[in-house]
Amino acid sequence: MSETVPTSVSIAMTTYNGAKYLQEQLDSLAGQTLPPAELVIGDDGSTDGTLEILERFARHAPFPVHIHRNPERLGYRVNFLNVARRCTSQLISFCDQDDVWSPENLSRVVPCFADSDVLLTFHNSCIVDAQRRPISPFYVEPIPRISPRLTLSPWMYSYGFTQTFRADLLPAADLWGPMEDHLHPGEAMAHDLFFFLIASGLGSICYLDDELTEYRLHAGNTFGSGKRTMPSFLDRWRYRLEDRSNTYRHLARVAPIDAQLFSRLSTLETLSPHLRWRSAEAAAAWSKLGPLYADRALLCSAGLPDRVAAFMRLYRRGAYGESGFWTFGAKAMTKDLALGLLLAPVIARFGRPSSGGDRACRRGRTYLRTLSTGQA
Repeated sequence: MSETVPTSVSIAMTTYNGAKYLQEQLDSLAGQTLPPAELVIGDDGSTDGTLEILERFARHAPFPVHIHRNPERLGYRVNFLNVARRCTSQLISFCDQDDVWSPENLSRVVPCFADSDVLLTFHNSCIVDAQRRPISPFYVEPIPRISPRLTLSPWMYSYGFTQTFRADLLPAADLWGPMEDHLHPGEAMAHDLFFFLIASGLGSICYLDDELTEYRLHAGNTFGSGKRTMPSFLDRWRYRLEDRSNTYRHLARVAPIDAQLFSRLSTLETLSPHLRWRSAEAAAAWSKLGPLYADRALLCSAGLPDRVAAFMRLYRRGAYGESGFWTFGAKAMTKDLALGLLLAPVIARFGRPSSGGDRACRRGRTYLRTLSTGQA
């Protein structure tokens, strides 16, 4: 990990048929009070005017602009990872093609890395409609400004357009291939979840409540498109009565995959010795999660004797404590007693299928349906 305060930032942008909103975003990047060292772009086969807009901007931009045209469609996950690898600065900021950055975005974010333990920073944003009319802050729940390593929920993440991270984490991208998304079974892990996962296991995460980006909702969003409303009282209760057995089985399956990632990082020669040592500790922490979620799945689906045995195993292991990265907390114990041990057959018969994820996935997120991923 770098011992000096970073002085340069690369912006990593991906584009695909983004001509409609792209110029506004590029203008906001050119207007940064702290200019980036470079803008690195990966275009994923645009067929509209996107490339012409990029090339025109590159001729007059106040910083170097590097445009790479993918010879075949990669999808946003691989495209973002490849663009990040091409960046040359100490810090890397992910950037979407259709948002608008505040002029102070980089000047507010970079000082967070004066703390050498901070590996990733994310910030709040203003959700706007296609015409940039404000709708809501993106993050509506309190989030600590500094979260030391292995203190955030294991399922917490932030969206890429809010993220800046140290280039020290880039070697980890070589191990992305087998990673599976925490929230969407069968899908590859997104680039932003991946770097947040690595950063939260190896160092501190810094959060800025400043709304430094306008996150535009429109029909073409990869995530979060369309009109969103706050969930009603009835919606929240329906959510609490979901059958989460499949969700817990999924988390029980992906936790060992994440543990294996950190185990592999602990031997990755291109990673600094300091981060390799921390990777081993993160692997040990993640290895505890799989059996716990397997028992939570049993609590939601097994016969009464097996539900009792699963609850007792969780209790004896300290899973309902408040002291560890891998613990669920006292509220989860109350819920597991009521909705698992006592009412599991009723929930399985009459409850709706789980919308996915664990309650900790929801912390620090807005009401966007794409972020409503579960509750313990």
